[in-house]
Amino acid sequence: MVVLRVYIKVVEVDDGGSLRKVVGVCDEDLLGKVFRDGDLVLEINEEFFGGDIVEIDEAIALVESSNNVLAVGENIVSKLIEVGLAHPLAVNRISGIPYTIILRYES
Repeated sequence: MVVLRVYIKVVEVDDGGSLRKVVGVCDEDLLGKVFRDGDLVLEINEEFFGGDIVEIDEAIALVESSNNVLAVGENIVSKLIEVGLAHPLAVNRISGIPYTIILRYES
């Protein structure tokens, strides 16, 4: 059995008195790469995505408890769809690399 791992970085941001959890998560093999498609650029940089490397199920648990998520890569995006955290129609691609953004707002 292959264990899928991803890089994940969790940052708490003060949103005017309430803390919001912002997450960048990418497939393990994508960190440090840049993808271009015409004028569109997708940079998987260390600053936003380069936190801890974890198994994909641990990343899913962190995404479930987060407000804003940017997820990049076949493995993580497929898993987010599989568990119902992302919809297939909410997935975009740049140079064939899938990414999705999850935004949750609480009143």
